[in-house]
Amino acid sequence: MHNKIFKKITKICCVIIILVFSSTVLINTVSAQETAMSSQTAGKQKTDATIINFSEYQPGSGQYTVKMTITDDYLYIDDSMNAKGFILFDRQKKIIYSVSDDNQQIVQINNQPVTIPSPIELKLSEKKLPVQKDAPLIEGKSSEHHQFYVNEKLCYEMISVPGLMPDAVTAMQNFKQVLAGQQADTLRGIPADLQEGCDLSQNTFYPKRYLQKGFPVMEKGLSQDQNLPEGDKLSATDGISYSRVLINYTQEPVSESLFKLPDYETLPLN
Repeated sequence: MHNKIFKKITKICCVIIILVFSSTVLINTVSAQETAMSSQTAGKQKTDATIINFSEYQPGSGQYTVKMTITDDYLYIDDSMNAKGFILFDRQKKIIYSVSDDNQQIVQINNQPVTIPSPIELKLSEKKLPVQKDAPLIEGKSSEHHQFYVNEKLCYEMISVPGLMPDAVTAMQNFKQVLAGQQADTLRGIPADLQEGCDLSQNTFYPKRYLQKGFPVMEKGLSQDQNLPEGDKLSATDGISYSRVLINYTQEPVSESLFKLPDYETLPLN
């Protein structure tokens, strides 16, 4: 059963990888031409960016697209489900701003270390699974397939490409680390018997764990109340709490005005 599931996942990712590579070469060629033509007029109004598009799924929300725009200073996130708002991560100050146009408010999350111990023991383990020998490369790099366990329960499965877009991976890691500091604050009043190992590991105590394997082209997480037999962990839709698949990525200049916060009321969370 597991081999069938893995082959199905790998075939899907192979198609995605081919599309990524083909579209990236074409778009990067066009972007390079446009950059050369506009460099004299753009001046300081433009900055180089990596733009990444994902398809995400969550129960209750369905399928939607997420776009990440990453520069040396910022990580900007918006999605098709929430058109009236965005998230801006200041990479230098390590501050997250969640902007709501509806409420005309900005929720600010400052960086703070996770200093509390886990309320339950977390035993981490992982498995590296084989990938197909004929799986295509992305920019000359091979993909890897990993499963991540907490307390012997499968929490996460990911196909990643080590060495692909390392700066984007760093931005995503640091973003998750700032969120983990805020998440730690919310745990103080929650009894230990209501805590769940996968959630604690991923969102609070080991937020960078999965991204240490490289850039994710496919990732899936299990619902907290699921404990499916090994070999059939991620095959059922009702057992998935989250999934994300890479659509494409490009490198191109973007307007610096994209990273300017609106003049809204700011509400610090910490």
